[in-house]
Amino acid sequence: MPKRIGSYLLAGATVLLAAGCGGEEPAPTWKAAPAASESAPKAPPRVSTISSACELLPAAQVTELLGGNGKTKLSAEELPAEKQENGNVWRHCAYGRDGKQAFVLSVATMPDRSETVEETIDAVAKAGQKSQLIDDLGAGAVGYLEDTTRSVLAVVPYRKDLRVVQFTGPALVPQDKIADPVRRVLTRV
Repeated sequence: MPKRIGSYLLAGATVLLAAGCGGEEPAPTWKAAPAASESAPKAPPRVSTISSACELLPAAQVTELLGGNGKTKLSAEELPAEKQENGNVWRHCAYGRDGKQAFVLSVATMPDRSETVEETIDAVAKAGQKSQLIDDLGAGAVGYLEDTTRSVLAVVPYRKDLRVVQFTGPALVPQDKIADPVRRVLTRV
C-alpha cells in the first residue's frame, strides 16, 4: 500500500470509530453481512478497463459490508491515480465522514503479469508485516497488520494482466470484515 494512504487511515480511524461519543451518530458496530444464500443481487460483469476505484465499490456498499447501522453514513473520495514506471496503475478510493478517511480501497492493474499470482502474494506476505495467507479469495490473497491498520490484498488474472484489490482499515476491524469489500470488488475486476 502506498505510504500516504496510511496517513489518511490513521487520522480518520479515530474520528470515524469514535463517532457517537458526542456526535449524532453512534459508533459503527461490526455485524455479519447477509449470508450469500440470501437473495444476493447478480454480480455485474467484470470491467475491461478500471478507471475508478470508487465506482467499483460505492460508499453505501462499504457501510453494508462492514455492518454499519442505518444511521452510519460514509462518503467516498476518489484519490489521484498512481502510474508507476513499471506500467502498474493504482487507483484509490477513501471512505469516511466529516473529512476523515478510515478505509481505503486500492485497485491496481499490472500489465502482462497474469502468470505471477503466487509470486505477487508471496512478496506481500514476506514484506515484514504480520501476515497470513487467506484461502478462497481471488486467485491468491493475504491479510496483514501494519502499525495501526489491517489490510487484505487479493489478486486475480484478467487476460494478460494481473489485477490487485486491497482494502485497508483500522486494525481493530476483524480480518474477515476487511475481506468482505475485497470479495465484492473481485467480482467486478
